[in-house]
Amino acid sequence: MPIDKLYGGTLALTAKALDLRAEKQGLIQTNIANMETPGYKTQDFSFEKVMASLMTGKGHLDKTHKKHMELDPMALERSLSVRSEDRPVDLDEEMLKLSESQLMYQIGTQIIAKKFDALRYVIDEGGK
Repeated sequence: MPIDKLYGGTLALTAKALDLRAEKQGLIQTNIANMETPGYKTQDFSFEKVMASLMTGKGHLDKTHKKHMELDPMALERSLSVRSEDRPVDLDEEMLKLSESQLMYQIGTQIIAKKFDALRYVIDEGGK
């Protein structure tokens, strides 16, 4: 039995959310690293919009020929959603976004850990 059937898809969804959080953190770190680069503009994407489109299946490309390459829907959605703002990088704002993103990532990992703790409990106690 696939492990995701046990959790009704929440495990896969949480894993996608963690991937997106990691991508967002990378983007924020890029903004901070380039804040003194002349002409660099702040880049960002809306985590909520990307997750919503992944949950509804938007951002999916139909494969009409067997030789067409498979595209990662998350990568496609991110590439369509990253936007540059016509303003310089604000360090305070970026640090706030980074803290929020790290906190949300930690919460996601805790959710997955709790699910596996529950599974471990069932396996351990089921044999008694």
